[in-house]
Amino acid sequence: MGRIVAGVGMSHAPGAIGFPETAQPDARERTEKASKALGKTLSDAKPDVIFAFLDDHFENFYRNHMPTIAVSVADFHEGPADQWMEPLRIKTKTRFPGSPETAEHLITSLVGQGFDVSRTGPVEYGNNLLMPWILMEADLPSNVAIVPIFLNVFTPPLMKYSRAYALGEACRVAAESLPGDMRVAFLCTGGLSHWPPYWSPTQAGDPPEDKFLALMKEYQTVGKSVLERVPDLFVQFDDYEVEMAKKNEYPLNSKHPLVNAEWDQLFMDKICGGDTTWLKGLTYEEVEEEAGHGGHEVLNWVALSGAMSGKKAKLVLYEAVIEWICGMSYVDWEVKE
Repeated sequence: MGRIVAGVGMSHAPGAIGFPETAQPDARERTEKASKALGKTLSDAKPDVIFAFLDDHFENFYRNHMPTIAVSVADFHEGPADQWMEPLRIKTKTRFPGSPETAEHLITSLVGQGFDVSRTGPVEYGNNLLMPWILMEADLPSNVAIVPIFLNVFTPPLMKYSRAYALGEACRVAAESLPGDMRVAFLCTGGLSHWPPYWSPTQAGDPPEDKFLALMKEYQTVGKSVLERVPDLFVQFDDYEVEMAKKNEYPLNSKHPLVNAEWDQLFMDKICGGDTTWLKGLTYEEVEEEAGHGGHEVLNWVALSGAMSGKKAKLVLYEAVIEWICGMSYVDWEVKE
């Protein structure tokens, strides 16, 4: 029988490693300290496998084929994807063990519980995993596997928040039914409120007037063939993001701010307080308005709350970092064995 040994969640803003120096030094120090605290939680838990609720930033899935839920099965997954290496200032790729047997068990269990899950092969990670992984500095053996569970957050229609919570509950059932004495940690990354430079029909219009967001719409729709014509697309992405941060607006030349700290703190109060009724009652419209099109990454957090049975959690840090255009959050569910 599998055992749940940890549950941690943190934001995954690319700026935290792609242009960290833009943040105020004290804010950067606090966020890096919080990251290491969660890394210590993972290290101390000694997991055999990590179930990670992530969202794909169009490294693997596009509008022409976007699964609502996908579990990836392979011996290894790799990251960062080529287009993210320069923007994230990462010089070499990392291979992350994937434990295909565990991933197959998870898919079988989820389908048996009524979740129609897409099964994928090897995937490429972006800042969704690399930024937290680098900054957490977890001291784990190299054979600790990560099984990615991807939730669609950028291509409406999205799953209901109550469904994301139920998905987390189902993943816990799967984890606890693993053979032997498998030690399972849960991880989620993403959010909170932010308006990243991806195209969103609600936020940026359709067709978008902004030339860069029109290019992003094309990339989000058809995929990596766009990079053959525009190989520096994600360098441009970083530059656009830095300019957004300077002006505190998305799209550029609009009036929309980039972080809603008041809503973030409300969300943190609810998730850390174990208010599952509120979490499951969230709507697409509310999150889109209050937290932005990037704010739907809180679907990952709601799924993790479900995986942790809706228990209360410790807020390690919340920091609104406009320079990284993200409300940065760090939460530890503090599992007691």
